[in-house]
Amino acid sequence: MRISNINALTLGEQAQQKNQIQQNQDFAKILSKASEEKDEKALKSAAQDLEAVFIKMMLDAMRKTVHDDGLIAKSNGEKIFESMLDQEYAQELTKAGGIGLSDIIVQQLSQQ
Repeated sequence: MRISNINALTLGEQAQQKNQIQQNQDFAKILSKASEEKDEKALKSAAQDLEAVFIKMMLDAMRKTVHDDGLIAKSNGEKIFESMLDQEYAQELTKAGGIGLSDIIVQQLSQQ
């Protein structure tokens, strides 16, 4: 018997979504604490971490648009490597100035 569900998430995708939700909650706590304490360094660090997560999500979405119709299918190891590589790209992009999201977050929360 063949069961198929187009909307079903793999266990890896479910774990990734759960991890992202937890990270978002952690970022919210860190950002509000840094904002309340007027700790500029902690606020900037948390904002950069949040920007890196956002960039990683953009890179993940980009990768999903590329079809895997190659001659050789991607192994799980290759998929994990790409995910880790995208995470490093996101962190390095953020360190190099990113897309400006962290600066906007710091500016907005510093005004409060």
